[in-house]
Amino acid sequence: MTQEAQRFTISVLNDMNQQEFVDAIGQVFEYAPWVAANTWDERPFETVDALHEAMLQALKDANREDQLKFLRGHTDMQVTPEAIAAMTPDSQQEHIAAGFDKLTEEQQQRIDSLVKSYKTRFGFPFIAALRGRNATEILALAEQHLGNDSTDMELYFTFTEIGKITRMRLDKLAV
Repeated sequence: MTQEAQRFTISVLNDMNQQEFVDAIGQVFEYAPWVAANTWDERPFETVDALHEAMLQALKDANREDQLKFLRGHTDMQVTPEAIAAMTPDSQQEHIAAGFDKLTEEQQQRIDSLVKSYKTRFGFPFIAALRGRNATEILALAEQHLGNDSTDMELYFTFTEIGKITRMRLDKLAV
C-alpha cells in the first residue's frame, strides 16, 4: 500500500461488487485478500469500525489451518537495515518509527534470537503493532510473550495486535 492510496467512503465500499471491494481494501490484511472477500457478504457496513470488526471476525472465523497459514505468511520481525528496506512501505514506516533502523548490532541479535525462539515455540511469527512503541518496548513485549505457555493465548494476543495494525491501514483507505 502506498501513501497515495485512494480513500473510499463507507458508502462507496458498500456499493462495490466483490472484486472492486477486494481490490480496494484487500491489502489491509497483508497477503490475505480472502479476508476482504469473506467480509463482502456482510455489507452494508454502517461505519469503518463495523467494517474493521467484520474483517477481524472473518479472520477469527477461519479454520485454524487458514489462520496459521495467514500468520506464517508474515516474515519474522526483522531489524537490519537491509531487511527493513525490503519490506512493504507500511511495514518500513512502522519499523523506522519504532527506531528499528537505529539498533545496535547487539540489539538486532537479541531481537532476532527472541523472534526465532517465539516462532519455534508457537509455530508462527511474533507479530506486534509497532506504532506508538519503541524498540525497547517491543523487545520487552517479545520477552514477555515468549514466557507464555498457551498457543491459544498467543493467538489471541496476535489477533489483537493484527487488529491494531489493520485498523491503522484501513484508516488510510476508508472514511
